[in-house]
Amino acid sequence: MAEPIPLFDAHLHPEALTDQDLESMRFFGVERALVVAHHFPEPTAKGLRQHFDQLVEKQLPRLERLGIRAWAALGVHPRCIPRRGLSEVLGHLPDYFEGGRVVALGETGLHAGGEEEEEAFLEQLALARQLKLRVVVHTPLKDKERHTRRILTLLRQSGLAPSRALVDHANARTVRTILEVGHWAGLTLHPEALQADRAVALVRRLGSERLVLDSDAGDGAGDILGLARTANLLGKAKLSERIVRRVTRDNAARFFQIHD
Repeated sequence: MAEPIPLFDAHLHPEALTDQDLESMRFFGVERALVVAHHFPEPTAKGLRQHFDQLVEKQLPRLERLGIRAWAALGVHPRCIPRRGLSEVLGHLPDYFEGGRVVALGETGLHAGGEEEEEAFLEQLALARQLKLRVVVHTPLKDKERHTRRILTLLRQSGLAPSRALVDHANARTVRTILEVGHWAGLTLHPEALQADRAVALVRRLGSERLVLDSDAGDGAGDILGLARTANLLGKAKLSERIVRRVTRDNAARFFQIHD
């Protein structure tokens, strides 16, 4: 059996995965991962801070123990905006960015849309701009094109440098626009989002510049081997090893400024 391609899964929710799941991902080539703050029922300011602490203090060491080097992105998901205390949560966020383990703000963005989500998104973009952070931006499954257009407008209005935003969960109808305005684009290999063969076709068409593949494993009925399967198909599609490594590992490390 050939050695698996070394992979960087740029969007992972390990708290919903078993050790066996993570060991399987490691066996099939995932050597690095970005743990991304998620949503949960009835969020509160206290609950969000506990979620952030749990990701940094428990999930990052857990992944390292299982052989996967890991970093985190912390932010308030649009489905996880507390009724009260958002400013309190955002006021504590800068503390997490000391020490080099938390490398981005996210995931933030829009899900259902509306004033509350837009305000929370803009507040986090302002914080990211102030702290010179990278941002992982969520786009929803439903009505993706309309919400993506609005997200891109808000990103432009925020003044955040386009190169600091990774707009994730892109699809065939949104990815080109995301790239054209200077952002990075994430292609999520999830049964509800993008199948491996479709991702291969997009990479063949678009190339590898500012394109990042990830699994979103741990969010619903995900595919823990989606990234590994797609990397294998990219190789079979006769794409160069350089392109395969860029979209499955090197671009993620470059965007999140991980050099070791």
